[in-house]
Amino acid sequence: MEDVGAEPGSILTELGGFEVKESKFRREMEKLRNQQSRDLTLEVDRDRDLLIQQTMRQLNNHFGRRCATTPMAVHRVKVTFKDEPGEGSGVARSFYTAIAQAFLSNEKLPNLDCIQNANKGTHTSLMQRLRNRGERDREREREREMRRNSSGLRTGSRRDRDRDFRRQLSIDTRPFRPASEGNPSDDPDPLPAHRQALGERLYPRVQAMQPAFASKITGMLLELSPAQLLLLLASEDSLRARVDEAMELIIAHGRENGADSILDLGLLDSSDKVQENRKRHGSSRSVVDMELDDTDDGDDNAPLFYQPGKRGFYTPRPGKNTEARLNCFRNIGRILGLCLLQNELCPITLNRHVIKVLLGRKVNWHDFAFFDPVMYESLRQLILASQSTDADAVFAAMDLAFAIDLCKEEGGGQVELISNGVNIPVTPQNVYEYVRKYAEHRMLVVAEQPLHAMRKGLLDVLPKNSLEDLTAEDFRLLVNGCGEVNVQMLISFTSFNDESGENAEKLLQFKRWFWSIVEKMSMTERQDLVYFWTSSPSLPASEEGFQPMPSITIRPPDDQHLPTANTCISRLYVPLYSSKQILKQKLLLAIKTKNFGFV
Repeated sequence: MEDVGAEPGSILTELGGFEVKESKFRREMEKLRNQQSRDLTLEVDRDRDLLIQQTMRQLNNHFGRRCATTPMAVHRVKVTFKDEPGEGSGVARSFYTAIAQAFLSNEKLPNLDCIQNANKGTHTSLMQRLRNRGERDREREREREMRRNSSGLRTGSRRDRDRDFRRQLSIDTRPFRPASEGNPSDDPDPLPAHRQALGERLYPRVQAMQPAFASKITGMLLELSPAQLLLLLASEDSLRARVDEAMELIIAHGRENGADSILDLGLLDSSDKVQENRKRHGSSRSVVDMELDDTDDGDDNAPLFYQPGKRGFYTPRPGKNTEARLNCFRNIGRILGLCLLQNELCPITLNRHVIKVLLGRKVNWHDFAFFDPVMYESLRQLILASQSTDADAVFAAMDLAFAIDLCKEEGGGQVELISNGVNIPVTPQNVYEYVRKYAEHRMLVVAEQPLHAMRKGLLDVLPKNSLEDLTAEDFRLLVNGCGEVNVQMLISFTSFNDESGENAEKLLQFKRWFWSIVEKMSMTERQDLVYFWTSSPSLPASEEGFQPMPSITIRPPDDQHLPTANTCISRLYVPLYSSKQILKQKLLLAIKTKNFGFV
């Protein structure tokens, strides 16, 4: 009976839900592990740069030696950290967490030139760097040529002259009046409906950055071209840069009108806030400066991922798509494959369309809602506008073309969605094609090579047919578990062992204290507790994901020592403290100092 529904694509598997598919997948992974005789052994450092370099080098060496065998699964993953004891499963889980944080960090990458194909010597690395530099120079020259050609094509176009003119912010624009402050149609010269709608979306985000000048700055931003406004809605960094630029104009205007005017408006204080904001976000240039800055240091060391929409969900950042960078993405795919194979969690939380590419599933328009929900809603409103009675007039006023401005994380600059797209207006008749091309370009075209590299890495470890029954949601639950720690779920999974020798009443009271403290913890503290306990910050989606199940050993009474943990067997050791307050203090201190004992 176990074979019922086992055929690829069986409708029974789909009807069974996650539990059925998880159980089937776990059995397949166990069978695959048991067929292997070789282990993967990694020796790494906790330092981020060294961790990335050492992990990349060792994964390349391991998988490079066995390139004739596909997939290249392993029986077990053994990890040791420099100057730390142990190499058990708890250390491996700690490694998956550490390498995920290193890859997702917004810091620049370390030098990776000597990592790939290290066994081929430095000559290969030098030749690759020269090839990459030549390719970058040629690509840069092609981009300049395209800009010159595009500029020549648009010389006689009134619409495009207007678009270029509106790239600069102006202090003379009128403030934006949101609907919450009265009916905008009551104004003597109301904004067109589409501009008002864009303003309603921009205003709360501008208000969060500069509450005192939100109306003025929003009005200034609305003078930009529709393509630029779409970029601001899509990129928080681009919006912040434009808001800072607007504040500088307002401050400069105030100073020209005298110090009294500045004091009346509170602009001196705002100037300090602009500088403080830039320091906090690492920016000291206007968005125009960034757009015109075409220089780089020749290295492809930008962060590997960025968060285009909801915080905590990541998409590959292509950078210059050098061989070393793409090798990074391939190794990320390998790590995801190893976690699935070994029944371990990996906190690399990817956007939905990325997971669908990894699984070989088709990415569609609605996946864009998970990628960039604000932009998705803007495009949806654009489709609705195409169905109105005055659609032609609305689209003519919006002045959109089949060309979009990309944020720096996606490569920057203007790209055409179709041939000669900069001169093809978006109309009610072709808006569906525009929306589809827009979503497709930002989700797939921009990061095509990194996405392909990640899928290749995943298939280096796992057979393709093992992923066929999984949806994006199944994959996320298997790889990431439950990001929010549910206390009731944790209680149901946890067992207690008594080494204190105390009576049942005291033990029951202690358990109540413990769970009461955990329930009142913040979500971050709960994640810290689970990490301290198991070396993973998340709970598995089901009981099958634990190996072994979590447990707590109650030690003899002792108010001096902190709790400890054996992460390899997911076990907490907690002394029988004399009061609930002491238990809380000791537990919180332990999870912050990470006082685990790897075995």
